[in-house]
Amino acid sequence: MKKYFSVLIIILCLSCGVVDFSPSDSIKVNPSKYNQVVGENEDIYVKFGFSPDHVSAQSAFEIQRMGGRVSGTFKWNDNTMIFTPDKGFEAAQRYLLKYAGEVADTSGKGHKYNIYTPFFYQTKQSAKPAVTKISPADGSAVHAWDRITFSFSVPMAMTSLIRGFSISPEIEYTEEWNEEHTQMVLTPKEQWKEHQIYSFSFSEEVSSADGIPLSEPKSFFLYSGSGAELPKVLSVDTALNDSISYPLLLTGLDGIKNNDAIRVSFSEAMDKDDTEGAFSINPDIEGHICWIDDYTLVFVPDAEWQGETLYSVKIDTSAKSRKGLLLPNWFETSFTPDVIPLKLLNIEGKDADGFPLSLFDSSQEVDIDVGDTLLPENTYTFGFVFNHQFTTASEKEQIYSGIKLKGVFPPALVAPKAMSIFWSGDSRIQVTYTGFIPEGRIYSLDVNGLGKITLRTR
Repeated sequence: MKKYFSVLIIILCLSCGVVDFSPSDSIKVNPSKYNQVVGENEDIYVKFGFSPDHVSAQSAFEIQRMGGRVSGTFKWNDNTMIFTPDKGFEAAQRYLLKYAGEVADTSGKGHKYNIYTPFFYQTKQSAKPAVTKISPADGSAVHAWDRITFSFSVPMAMTSLIRGFSISPEIEYTEEWNEEHTQMVLTPKEQWKEHQIYSFSFSEEVSSADGIPLSEPKSFFLYSGSGAELPKVLSVDTALNDSISYPLLLTGLDGIKNNDAIRVSFSEAMDKDDTEGAFSINPDIEGHICWIDDYTLVFVPDAEWQGETLYSVKIDTSAKSRKGLLLPNWFETSFTPDVIPLKLLNIEGKDADGFPLSLFDSSQEVDIDVGDTLLPENTYTFGFVFNHQFTTASEKEQIYSGIKLKGVFPPALVAPKAMSIFWSGDSRIQVTYTGFIPEGRIYSLDVNGLGKITLRTR
């Protein structure tokens, strides 16, 4: 009974039009965006999500311009209708794509549309305009009766600024244009209000003399006032890498060494993204930036600074405060890290074997007593003393992993294994190896590439 009742419901829904199994009503037009600029080799088309009746589909289509309708021909590619004007489009003209009316599909069902899209046409000779420059520079300060100059990439339609240009907060002004209409000079009728941030905005309503709208909306910011609080770099100092949250400051950058961080202090709270983009070090060194607060940037190197290398720290004028004001002057300082090259001072062993050694010549053999049995438990302990204090676990691990003990003769001689590792202070490490073979076996001991000796067992 339920089965027949369900069938009856479906039949009723179909007869009333509640359930629609007809093809999709969807269409896609080009141009589709308000004030879109259509390229010279770009098609004007309507693409249907169903099979349309060609006559009704073409009847709903119209391109208008000032002075009347644009005549043309249609070409079909499957369910896509392409329009080609008889006399072509003009770059200095604004057009309107109108698609309005009812279009029948091949089953006879009607689909209603009401689409209006204004657009422009761009030839190879016509270019989309852009605001290329503002003077004074974006984010800087203006004073009293200062004039502001805007530069454009192409000649502009001056009247288009009536609807597409705005100043916030509003201020009365006069404008002057150069002969080519590529530069506008704005003069305030009253003084710029003290300590006020002004926004100058150009919308897509602003167009070139060819009628092409701006490539993208553009906004600029200027700060007015004789005491404008422009951001400044107060100091660039060294900060210990292990104390980034509470840096220990030294004098400038002269004392920087190893993997110390760099702290930059600003006079104003800064826009972090823009300021990080303005920060650079040359030659480049891998690292990351963190902020102690809105005033303090810290660069933490991931590697160690190289000794005898001159580094430059630069902060360009794209660094911006949170008020939107730019750094007025390019900042640069340089330093040479106070890095003493890492050295191996000596290698220790049993005194009877001629240790400690302070000269490391791999061409000379050092005889070592590892015992008189052939058991793999034969051990020997070496000590290594460096001129550097290794204070972190990662530094100590790097030193230990750089000590290489290998079998040399006879061929395929197995290298002894490290049995224990012990740091005596931060500059001396002891390593005990097991598995030496006595009676004339030859081994090579390389310490981080800083010293290499040849060992012969007795």
